[in-house]
Amino acid sequence: MLYFTRTVTVFLLLMTPMVAMAQTPAPANKPVKLAVLLVFDQFRGDYPLRWKAQFGPDGLNRFLDKGAWYANAHYPYALTVTGAGHASLVAGASPSVHGIISNDWHNPVNGEEVYCATAERYQRVPAASVVEQKPSVTGAVVKKRSGSGSPERLLAPTLGDSLRPKSDSPSKIASFSLKDRGAILPGGIHGNIIYWWDSETGEFVTSNYYRDSVAGWVSEFNAGKPANRWFGTTWERLRPDLDYNQLAGPDDAPGEGTGTLKKQGRAFPHPFPSEKATPDKSYYSALYNSPFSNELLADFAMEAVRREKLGQRDVSDLLCISFSANDVVGHTWGPDSHEVLDITLRTDLLLARIFKDLDSLVGKDNYAVVLSADHGVCPLPERARTRGEMTAMRVDAVKLSLGLVSHLRKTFKLDEKAKPLINTLDENLYLNAKVFAAAGTTVEVAREEAARWLRTQEGIGRVFTRDQLESTAATDDGLLRQARLSFHRASSGDLVVLPAYGCLFGASPTATGTSHGTPYHYDTHVPLLVYGPGVKTGRRDQRVSCLASSAILADFLKVPAPPAAEPVPSDLK
Repeated sequence: MLYFTRTVTVFLLLMTPMVAMAQTPAPANKPVKLAVLLVFDQFRGDYPLRWKAQFGPDGLNRFLDKGAWYANAHYPYALTVTGAGHASLVAGASPSVHGIISNDWHNPVNGEEVYCATAERYQRVPAASVVEQKPSVTGAVVKKRSGSGSPERLLAPTLGDSLRPKSDSPSKIASFSLKDRGAILPGGIHGNIIYWWDSETGEFVTSNYYRDSVAGWVSEFNAGKPANRWFGTTWERLRPDLDYNQLAGPDDAPGEGTGTLKKQGRAFPHPFPSEKATPDKSYYSALYNSPFSNELLADFAMEAVRREKLGQRDVSDLLCISFSANDVVGHTWGPDSHEVLDITLRTDLLLARIFKDLDSLVGKDNYAVVLSADHGVCPLPERARTRGEMTAMRVDAVKLSLGLVSHLRKTFKLDEKAKPLINTLDENLYLNAKVFAAAGTTVEVAREEAARWLRTQEGIGRVFTRDQLESTAATDDGLLRQARLSFHRASSGDLVVLPAYGCLFGASPTATGTSHGTPYHYDTHVPLLVYGPGVKTGRRDQRVSCLASSAILADFLKVPAPPAAEPVPSDLK
């Protein structure tokens, strides 16, 4: 027995240096094995502070207590939407540089609709039919979206291009999302493991820009029908021990939506309705509008880390995961809802799970993570008015578009069937130059008149013309500076139209839910959280640009930051 004890003691003494060596943090001048960008769609910047006390130690609080927490991070540009946000986080620059001005826009020359993350010559893998869009009630030019995923509309280098500058580079760039644009744009031009979720079929798909068939492990994952496991269940509150009313606001509040098929309801619990006795596209749509689609994406992403050996080889890799469910839930029920509180609590648990897997698979000191969001969100106008913000309102964009059309026809003596607008009113408005030319006037004159009329309408905050946006003259107008950063000469429209503070563009004055896309703090304010070796822990309250995310991850990878990227904050390490 004594001999055995001595033997074990000697063995343990011999092993101790090896264990210590394995746990020693990587030197600061060495690249991490895996850089991770986590994007939580519509995760507003005040949520971490607002609900910090309800988080566990290993999710969001790992960032807040053991990482760098930039509590006052903002987008510098005006039109804060998903496509622009994802492109900006990896390019480190604004839409004026990288060209992704929105999710959708129009070709200013021919009026054709453009989507930020597809090209017509590519097809979904596996193949699927294209869904036809409905025509606009205002007579706007509408083109059926075709093609499939492609990052080719990105006009500026991204973080992935620095890590993997050529298609035969050994590093891997994996990017996953519930939305196609949330996977495609962060992956950049040379992303090679790019998948997104198809909410009609419940499967993860890609396009033949990347490969002709899904990887074997993806096929196996899809074959298991993991999205079906919530069929027949309901979304209940995660923490019935908490007072959701006190932490968020009332359930079943005015202005909230009712979800898929108008059957998910305004109040908990929320079912997953379907039109059949088996999981169908209605069920998948309802699942998408819940925290459980985020869980499905996390399952997929962690399977990718295992099967693709991300961060577990002799080169560095990049992993981007964009969780879209927070956005869908926020659009439906608003930021002061029980639902947004609940999905945020579940986001905290999801992060703890991701950290645990990365600690185990990659090693705690071998990876770095940046967490941010692609935009914030406007409070429900109905809720804002209860707080005394009486100018908050819903702006009927269709009615406003019809009024503008009527005004332009009358002012410029256009034919009654003439279509002076290419698109229904939103933040980026296009005029039909051919219509005005045929009437003997110029589109420049029409822009000024359209802007003048819009500025007199209730619910409109600011209107900028293309001439103002193209100008490089110095200005003290902060909103104009932000609008210029959202403007790209090759793709932007004739006018940038901003709703007034607290107001929303919608299809009718009785619309529900909320949105984003403005330069106001509730849309620009997002988290910028950093966790990794060498980071100086603690909260910073100075205003910074969230676009530093690209340079931060480049620094961890020891590769050059994209040329137009915002710099790393000086107090990060």
